[in-house]
Amino acid sequence: MAQLSDFPRCLLLAAALLITAPTVLAQTSPGPAAIQLKDGAFRREGKVYRLQAGQQFPLTVPLRFDNGLTLRPDGIMVHKSGSRQLLENGKAINLQGDVVIYQDDMMTPAAIEQHDEQVTGGSTVVMQAPTAANLAALVPLLESTAQRLELLQQLSALLSERAGALADGASPPQELNTQITRLSEQLRP
Repeated sequence: MAQLSDFPRCLLLAAALLITAPTVLAQTSPGPAAIQLKDGAFRREGKVYRLQAGQQFPLTVPLRFDNGLTLRPDGIMVHKSGSRQLLENGKAINLQGDVVIYQDDMMTPAAIEQHDEQVTGGSTVVMQAPTAANLAALVPLLESTAQRLELLQQLSALLSERAGALADGASPPQELNTQITRLSEQLRP
């Protein structure tokens, strides 16, 4: 009798597992893909690593770069001039010998794009340069703006002339006031 009461429980448990298994599997995200890295070296948590073909290895022998800089396994950079400097944590050296920020400059463009898609869910936006048709449509607008600017410069000169006359205590000529009024009307939208 006890076996019969256990059977429906086992059947119910099996059904529950079968129903929830696809949901659990659907929620499992794949592990992060290997990030493609440029060749060079970097320092993290006081340890120096060599980057080669996307793989990182502890630096065990001094590494010489294109510009003559040498990086020692203890993180000391020896410049061509002989000066010494400690490579900061989070910094890297590319193959040219430039000290760069590891997070920003040691990932390949493809890896940066992949990382952007993983983090933001977006993809790279491609901007198109203006075409000849777009530029042709701008020509009349630019010409009218240039004409308006010329009128504003003329108005500014006339207003300066009138201000100078008033500062000298003289009354500005009526022709000057007429020109100012005419230009002001032309500039109204």
